[in-house]
Amino acid sequence: MKRISCLLFVFFALLLFVFGKDNPEKLLQKGIAKGRSGKLDEAVLYFDKAIALDSTYAQAYFNRGFAKNLNYNTKGAILDFTRAIQLDSAYANAYFNRGLAYSDEHDNRAAMEDFNRLIAIDSTDAEAYYYRGICKYFLVEMYPAIADFDTATMLNPNYAEAYYNKAIAKSRLGDTDGAIKDYSSAISINPYDADFYNNRGNVKYVIKDYKGAVADYNKALWLDPYMARTYSNRGNAHFFMKNRFDACTDWTNAVEMGFTYAQEALDLFCKTK
Repeated sequence: MKRISCLLFVFFALLLFVFGKDNPEKLLQKGIAKGRSGKLDEAVLYFDKAIALDSTYAQAYFNRGFAKNLNYNTKGAILDFTRAIQLDSAYANAYFNRGLAYSDEHDNRAAMEDFNRLIAIDSTDAEAYYYRGICKYFLVEMYPAIADFDTATMLNPNYAEAYYNKAIAKSRLGDTDGAIKDYSSAISINPYDADFYNNRGNVKYVIKDYKGAVADYNKALWLDPYMARTYSNRGNAHFFMKNRFDACTDWTNAVEMGFTYAQEALDLFCKTK
């Protein structure tokens, strides 16, 4: 009986050792929990331990890269996302996040290649088209960028940011009607983004719809009263509407908020003798 009891003790001790000991999956989950609580350095340490136990654990490399990216270690993140992709060539999230990291490094061609690969994996991913469109925009490929934003909004009709960036690209091409239409679509989806109104106001200003521009600037400033550039923009529109007092007031507010570009207008048109 004593021998059996001894053997049972050894057996259960072995079970505790095997199942109680940290394994790569447990370390991964601990790292994810640390990351979610904002303890990114500690999260990375857990992912390091998981990788030390299993150097082929693609998820550990991905999550370590994700934590590094959040911690502003973009280059380290790219290396980890690359290793995850080497281990799993269909790792969609790794392509997506590496693409974002490349964008942060202003390597838009490398980023675009990752979004290309992501689209090849899943051609219904609206975000992949949107971010590829952003890359094309910064590469001054306006029409291809607009095509990607179009696809993003087709796949996700509520994608306000895609309409917004499509409008920016159209503005750059001089398509003011198309830009206003897309800004309006973005606003109809999200009526609480001050930048949407400010930028639509800018287009209205360009086509000399000063009253419409002021209405949009008013809305932008109601949503965000600290948009110095919008005070300056509204001041410009007021000036061309011959509302010099309102123009000077807006330019003064802009300068006081740090938007020094409005100072020239103040000096030219608002000096009192």
